[in-house]
Amino acid sequence: MCILPPDGERYNPVGPPHADAGPAANGGPTRIRGQKKASRSLWKSLILRIPYLVLTSETPAFAIVEGALCVLNRRGVRTTQHAPLATAVVEFRRGRFRWYVREHPYGLLPGIPNLYCLDAALRLQWMAEWPVGEEPCAGILAEEAGALVTVSSSGNFVRLDAATGALLSVTAPMAQAG
Repeated sequence: MCILPPDGERYNPVGPPHADAGPAANGGPTRIRGQKKASRSLWKSLILRIPYLVLTSETPAFAIVEGALCVLNRRGVRTTQHAPLATAVVEFRRGRFRWYVREHPYGLLPGIPNLYCLDAALRLQWMAEWPVGEEPCAGILAEEAGALVTVSSSGNFVRLDAATGALLSVTAPMAQAG
């Protein structure tokens, strides 16, 4: 086993020391002509590659491209996309092992909510159980304690079960301020 330190010295900790073999066999440093330059270039090449290795993450990026939710690779090429149910995806938010998606409300049939959930592979998991008579979803605010908090176009806060999309509560903004 050889360990090459940055200063170019070679150590050989394996094997018994031999009195007649010189300092290299006894575990002492030995410099070979040209080795110092070669080992420094080796270390330089390793150091130059470290930032490249750190930055080569395969974590995909998510973006809305032409109204569809897309997964992009490092080069910006679409690897997967989720076509909108009606007109266009307007907003998305990452949840725990899922994506919450809000579409533009116009173009959807009456009674179909513009908020739904996708799994990590962009497959539809649930559509929100939106309250009857309430304006469409205008924004996804947060996911807290297993509930998805959204706001409707009329300004009411709508809480949905994050796992199933079931309606939990509808709260007027003035009631929450008091």
